[in-house]
Amino acid sequence: MTIKFKIKEKREEKGVSLRELEEVTGIEREYLSDLENNKIPADEVLFAEMVVIADALAFRITDLYELGNIEIKGIGEF
Repeated sequence: MTIKFKIKEKREEKGVSLRELEEVTGIEREYLSDLENNKIPADEVLFAEMVVIADALAFRITDLYELGNIEIKGIGEF
């Protein structure tokens, strides 16, 4: 299964710059950029960070994720 972030898409939808998101969340811009570009695996990101980002952008936390192919052994991909 692949999990990707949709932070950039949602941030741009709201018209918020990375600098503004940094100011509101207290999360460094470079780190936010790495999240947006999926340079950090989803399982290494703190849930609390995603909650803060979702709140700052006024989205549900589930709106910030995109699930890719899910493969279950013995069943296959769906």
